[in-house]
Amino acid sequence: MVISESEQNGSEQSASRRSIVLIRHGTTRWNVEKKYLGHTDKGLLPDAQEELARLGKQCRELTWDAVYCSDLLRCRQTLAHIAPQLIEQAKFDSRLRENDFGQWEGLNYEQLKDNLLYRSWIDDPHKVTPPEGEAWQTFAERVDSFLHEQIWSEHSHKNSHRALIVTHGGVIRYMMSRLINGVGFWDTHVIPGQAIQVDLEKQGDHWLGRRVDFPSIGL
Repeated sequence: MVISESEQNGSEQSASRRSIVLIRHGTTRWNVEKKYLGHTDKGLLPDAQEELARLGKQCRELTWDAVYCSDLLRCRQTLAHIAPQLIEQAKFDSRLRENDFGQWEGLNYEQLKDNLLYRSWIDDPHKVTPPEGEAWQTFAERVDSFLHEQIWSEHSHKNSHRALIVTHGGVIRYMMSRLINGVGFWDTHVIPGQAIQVDLEKQGDHWLGRRVDFPSIGL
């Protein structure tokens, strides 16, 4: 996604490149059972340490200017497994939470497939909201708020060029659609415990993003 200078509301003095690593939390029981998991605060499976061991080794060998994490338990636990030394540095932010699926939390496709509202939501999630859940616009606005404040804003980020973000699958998909021009929400496949790196470069008054292999983080 290309962001204009007028959107950023920040200082004109900043470095021209940034690297961002997006990490999806490790596996939960509801992930295994293919249940919708949004704001419900479930923890990781008992074997999380083994699942995240390789990612932890990679993250511990890197240094970060900024660390952000969803405030939900599964993300907090993931950060504790992969980089316990970063917990005190981390900023826990509720804007990084997964979408709230309301009454559909804890249910799976087989349980919902005959629900007409659910099928309408599958067809057009931008216009249909789960009962007691979060509207797409609300979800998008809070994630955009985080991106503007912590990633695109030159004023708040002028000394933070390498950022680690531990969050959720839907948030990562949405961020990728905003960070990289031409990438749609469903174009990014992200599995639990996966790290995705995006490099941003300032060209004129725009930030341009591209996906690169992790862990090649560097500026």
